[in-house]
Amino acid sequence: MKPARIALTALLAAALAACGTVNTTSTRNRPADTAVDAKTRVNDLLQQIFLTAKEVRMSRTKGGPYEVQVDVENNGFEYRSFAYRFDWVDAAGNVLASQTSVWKSTNVPAGGATVIRAVAPTDDAADFRLQIRRADT
Repeated sequence: MKPARIALTALLAAALAACGTVNTTSTRNRPADTAVDAKTRVNDLLQQIFLTAKEVRMSRTKGGPYEVQVDVENNGFEYRSFAYRFDWVDAAGNVLASQTSVWKSTNVPAGGATVIRAVAPTDDAADFRLQIRRADT
């Protein structure tokens, strides 16, 4: 490799490091036992705003109703904002009234991650529907 190319590569790496990215370290190398098979659809939604869902977990809380947690990562070089809401449905597919059925905004720094979560309003909830959109700017 030529010295000019090495210098240019080093300069580019330093510039990217200075962009405000977040370094994230994790010891996990496989999904949790409670991970559910919704990751592909969640990623389809998130990829529209350049984010990815690394894991979707749904499990019963100690009080009885379900809790869902979605790990969202931003592998890009820009700060990303988005809004989300969880709708809970019963076994028949009917939407249950819930405080989590309102839009909430959050953000993820470049190279960072966040967890979005919700707890079902009752034990009658059998599943959830996650909606994602660009945050209002």
